[in-house]
Amino acid sequence: MNDATLTGVETRTSSPICIKRDREFQSINVRGLFPAGEGAGYAGGIMSAAIDGIKVAEAMALSLNGVEQD
Repeated sequence: MNDATLTGVETRTSSPICIKRDREFQSINVRGLFPAGEGAGYAGGIMSAAIDGIKVAEAMALSLNGVEQD
């Protein structure tokens, strides 16, 4: 639904899976879902998870503003 809100929470878990995402950081299966960090399979520790989170936040902001990424 267009007016749905999804909230991501931080947990102390990791996952042996990787949620595939495209070059715009969105899930290849669910548009509007931006998998990030260790639980999504894109980081291996607190620093890489933080950096991945920053990249994904930037991608989300661009997406919300209708800007296509290079």
